[in-house]
Amino acid sequence: MTDFDPRYLLSIFLRRFPLFLLTAVLIFAGFAAAAVLLPPTFTSSARILVESQRIPQSMVQSTVGGGASERLRVIQQRLMTRENLLEIANQFRVFADRDDLSPTEMVQEMRRSTGFRQVALGGGRGGGMALLFNVAFSAADPRVASQVAGEYVTRILEDNVRIRTDRAANTYGFFEQETQRLGGELTAIESEIVEFKRANRDTLPDTLSFRTNQLERVQQRQQLLDRERADLRQERKLLEEMREDPASLVEEERQLTEPERALLQLQQRRRMRLAILSETHPEILGIDTRIAALERIIEQDAEMREATADERNNRQISERLSRIEQQIEVVDTRLAQLDDELVQLERREAELQRSIAETPNTQMALTALNRNYSNLQRQYDTARGKLAVSATGEQLELQQQAERFEVIEQAGTPESPDKPDRLMILMMGAGGGAGAGIAVIALLEFLNKAIRRPSDIVATLETQPLAVIPYIYTDAELRRRTVIKWSLITLIVGGSIAVVTLTHIFYMPLDLLMRKLMEMTQLDTVLQLIRSRISF
Repeated sequence: MTDFDPRYLLSIFLRRFPLFLLTAVLIFAGFAAAAVLLPPTFTSSARILVESQRIPQSMVQSTVGGGASERLRVIQQRLMTRENLLEIANQFRVFADRDDLSPTEMVQEMRRSTGFRQVALGGGRGGGMALLFNVAFSAADPRVASQVAGEYVTRILEDNVRIRTDRAANTYGFFEQETQRLGGELTAIESEIVEFKRANRDTLPDTLSFRTNQLERVQQRQQLLDRERADLRQERKLLEEMREDPASLVEEERQLTEPERALLQLQQRRRMRLAILSETHPEILGIDTRIAALERIIEQDAEMREATADERNNRQISERLSRIEQQIEVVDTRLAQLDDELVQLERREAELQRSIAETPNTQMALTALNRNYSNLQRQYDTARGKLAVSATGEQLELQQQAERFEVIEQAGTPESPDKPDRLMILMMGAGGGAGAGIAVIALLEFLNKAIRRPSDIVATLETQPLAVIPYIYTDAELRRRTVIKWSLITLIVGGSIAVVTLTHIFYMPLDLLMRKLMEMTQLDTVLQLIRSRISF
């Protein structure tokens, strides 16, 4: 004989059926009372369609970053703040019949009664992803539910416009400030470059070739002046030697006088004419006569020259010395000029060499300044371009041509309550009561160690009985057991009804009590989850 005996289990169930029925009835009665006493809750919902930008993004780019889903979550968190919820609750008197609620409890109730849901649709404008945003609010008064849901929608639309316009304005303001800052830095670095060039104009790389040519010309000029100075010094040396030896200043050869030159000419002519004439020829005789006259004149002049020779030599030496002194003075003046010019050329050469040597350092510093200027110029041009884009984006937001929220379904006044789901509660009560009754029977049978089957005797005594005689109840015992059973059932049912009634009247209304119990056990969350699953 096996332990699993359907007839035995059926007999146990029938024997404890009153207890099963009592447990099931009590639990079902509680659920039924909850289904009847729980106040109806009306839910009003609205749907918002998130439309993509109307103007193609390839032509005009919006400056508002972030996706619509992220922005909706931000708006949702802002909307669900304590201040907003209390303001909406007081504005529409959501809890007018519940004066015992504290502000914190009101905020919790508002959040619990509010529902948000996003649905991605796809196929938006320009191939983007469109979103459908559902806003719902539940309340005991359908008009209040509709008003609060409509207020949610209004605030969501206003927050979206404010967020987008503020972001676009902030973007424009940022790039405007950045443009001004970069413009100021460009002006400053331009002034710095100008001042640097002014302070280092002698070492600028732009004039390097010019200064190199100047250096070559200065060096060539120095060479010419050195040669000229050497020549002048040689000339001065000769002049000094002539000044130290005055006798050398006397002319070695005296200049011929006019009679002497005429005599030479006549003598030459006579020789030429003798080649063809005789000495007695009148022409020859005439020439001789003239020659004799000139010789007498020359002799007279020679006597006179000899008398004045010493005087003439002294005068000539004096004149020569004077001219030599003048020439030495001229040479000294020129040498002084050459020395001054050479000093200036050497100074100029040193300056040019220094400037040429400093040119690489100047070029490095100037290159760094120009590089910073170029970088700033690129940043400035980029900022100017982004400023123009941000200005267009701001106009796009102000004219509401960018991504926007459109209400495709307003929050209407619900005609029938959606909570509580009374049929669902009754079904859960029936199922829970049956399960609890079976569990009570199973628990009692598990705790009951009495021997009721032959298998129990075998398991306990480890021997096989010859026969099993069951206990036989008398009619009086059966009647007494029946009376006790039904009296107990009546007492439990009546007591339960009395306890529920007194609790509802003197302690707390059953709807509030059930609501708190559901909050404590999180049963409302489970019911909402089940309802959402069923609705999908």
